[in-house]
Amino acid sequence: MNKMLIDTPTAEPVIVMKRSFNAPRRLVWRAFTMPEHVSRWWGARSMGTTRVVKLDLQPQGEWRFEQTAPDGAIYAFIGTYLEISEPEKLVNTFGLEGMFTDKTVIETHTFDEVDGKTEYTAITRFDSIEDRDGMVASGMETGAQESMDQLEELLAGLTAA
Repeated sequence: MNKMLIDTPTAEPVIVMKRSFNAPRRLVWRAFTMPEHVSRWWGARSMGTTRVVKLDLQPQGEWRFEQTAPDGAIYAFIGTYLEISEPEKLVNTFGLEGMFTDKTVIETHTFDEVDGKTEYTAITRFDSIEDRDGMVASGMETGAQESMDQLEELLAGLTAA
C-alpha cells in the first residue's frame, strides 16, 4: 500500500494530507459519501467499528460517525457539510463530541482523476497553529493512515466487483 503524505506548513494552521488511489474518482467519491462504504473504512483499525449515524450530503447537512472502541467507549465525530461539488470537492466542519467545541476545524477534500487513478488531497484548517499542533500531537497521523489503508482495501474490492 502507498503511504499518505502529511505536511504541516510552518506558517499556516493547516494539515495537508495526500494519497493516490488506484481507482477512478467517481468510485472514491462514492466511498466518501455513501454510508455503507464509509462505515467500512473510516477510523483507526485499533478503535473498533464505525457506525454512520447521519450523513446528510447537502450544504448545511450534518454528519455523525460513531466509533466503538474495544473497551466499549463511543467516540462521536461530528460536522456539517459546507460545500459539495460532486465528484471533485467536499468541504465540511470536523469535531469530536466533547472536544473542539470552541474551535473551528474545516476540512477540504479534493479528488483529481489522473489516468484512471485518483489523487486525493485533504486540507484541514484550524483556528491557530497551536490547535493544529495539538491535533498532530494527539496521534491523528496513525488514525488517518489506517483509514486511508482501509479505504484502499475497500476500493480494490469495489473495482474488482
